[in-house]
Amino acid sequence: MNTKPTGNPILPGLGVCDPHVRIFGDRAYLYATHDKAKDSPEFVMEDWWVWSSGDLVNWKHECTLRPEQTYIGAGFRSCWATDAAEKNGRFYWYFSEASCRTGVVVADTPTGPWRDPLGRALIGDGVVPVGAYDPGVFIDDDGTPYIVFGVWDYYIARLNEDMISLAETPRKITIVNPEGPYGPGKTDDKPYLHKRGGVYYLSWGCFYGMASSVYGPYDCRGSIILEQNVPVSHRYKDHGIAYDRHGSFFEWRGQWYFICNDMSQTGTMFYRDSSVCRAQYRKNGEIEPVVVEAAGVGLP
Repeated sequence: MNTKPTGNPILPGLGVCDPHVRIFGDRAYLYATHDKAKDSPEFVMEDWWVWSSGDLVNWKHECTLRPEQTYIGAGFRSCWATDAAEKNGRFYWYFSEASCRTGVVVADTPTGPWRDPLGRALIGDGVVPVGAYDPGVFIDDDGTPYIVFGVWDYYIARLNEDMISLAETPRKITIVNPEGPYGPGKTDDKPYLHKRGGVYYLSWGCFYGMASSVYGPYDCRGSIILEQNVPVSHRYKDHGIAYDRHGSFFEWRGQWYFICNDMSQTGTMFYRDSSVCRAQYRKNGEIEPVVVEAAGVGLP
């Protein structure tokens, strides 16, 4: 399945959401969840998708991962957020079993074919006091891999070199003066880690914090999406800003980007799109508020 350029959202009307972009070789790979239907009164997500692009404008559907290809089994309808990483020439795709557990599949290419190496969850119930889901994977400059996950309180653990086992007990991440879409003192789900200029960034949707250590503490710096930077045509009818919750940062060809959920065109949180923006950083490391452009982005 190939698509025509649309601007933002990048793949409108297909339910492509919870986007994480990884650069492998010289191609962008979008690991995403999949909302099933616009008229759904709840989240119905029956599989996970991989799309790819050579320019962030034209996208190709590469593969679908179904729960029956994992330890979860057929008939599951809560295929929640996901992320991917490459290590030692192999590719690892981490996924949420609803709000409960995190699993992993492995392949020799960014698009599969995938196999479940554990036959069980990588992070199961009771490992931490919150839901062990919504994984984000980060590989530091020295090659050390980490996984971050959770809701309201986030946890981080170093992964072993095999990328399918934990090298340590997950540690709770401290966030100083946290805030999120629900106001001060509260974060959200879907944590994500990236690093730039020696600074670690922990983000949850469009909110983020900064730290000098991957384990934190992270100093919350607020939101990078401001309502005045969103075109009127791309605002969510009830909440003003349609771009929030799940998102990720990535660098490609010298430019940083932010990609996140977009409800502006569907008008419902149960059938989401994805939009991408350029990201800029200030001299002190803070992230400039992004500008959401209806025309989308191409490579500079």
